[in-house]
Amino acid sequence: MKKQFFSLLIFTPVFLFSQVDIRVEEQSLGMSKGTQPAFVVTIPQVELKEVESNFKKYIKKGTKGKVEEVSSEIILLGATNNKISPLVFDMYARVTQSSNGVVVSAWLSEGEGFVSSQTAPSKAVAFKQYIRAFAVDEYKEAVKEEVKEEEKKLKDEQKKLEDFEKDEKKAESNIESHRAEIASREKKIADEQKNIATAKQNQQTQKGEVSKQEESLRKIQAKYNNIQ
Repeated sequence: MKKQFFSLLIFTPVFLFSQVDIRVEEQSLGMSKGTQPAFVVTIPQVELKEVESNFKKYIKKGTKGKVEEVSSEIILLGATNNKISPLVFDMYARVTQSSNGVVVSAWLSEGEGFVSSQTAPSKAVAFKQYIRAFAVDEYKEAVKEEVKEEEKKLKDEQKKLEDFEKDEKKAESNIESHRAEIASREKKIADEQKNIATAKQNQQTQKGEVSKQEESLRKIQAKYNNIQ
């Protein structure tokens, strides 16, 4: 029961945190093909290098396209992925660090133009979902590590609590031991008090015997003194 209560105390504040909204927004950003409509998402609590590596694996999965990196720009040419488009497409992306997390900016090109909500609404929605799915997975992994760390902290705190409980039981056991010692010593004191009473009684009896002997001695001395 104590552990359950302690766990509630540890985890209750987590539910008070505001929910992070992973949102993909469209922005006009510069890239190797000029300023083009980009799909941008910010992923909090993640590492730049890890996200960059995972994004390359993510866009490579399920496609025959080749992933390259030129001047910090990730490029996937001649790709096919039905989750994004039934047509062959090119994808460009840049992964950068910001104060709010790691920013993934991605561009999708089909033929002569780049996809946007204005030029190809349905494909823009599909690409947004595609990019968001990656961002959500990355954020989940980051939070999963955070959960593991908090679980470790919880175990440490529970271990401290268990140690304190052991200290309490040890102290209670010591008290019982001390009480037993006190009872034993009180009995010994009571026995010694009885011995004192007996000794005093014996003293009084013996004083009578001493008086008798003193009287007997005086008589014998007087007898001796009266010898002429």
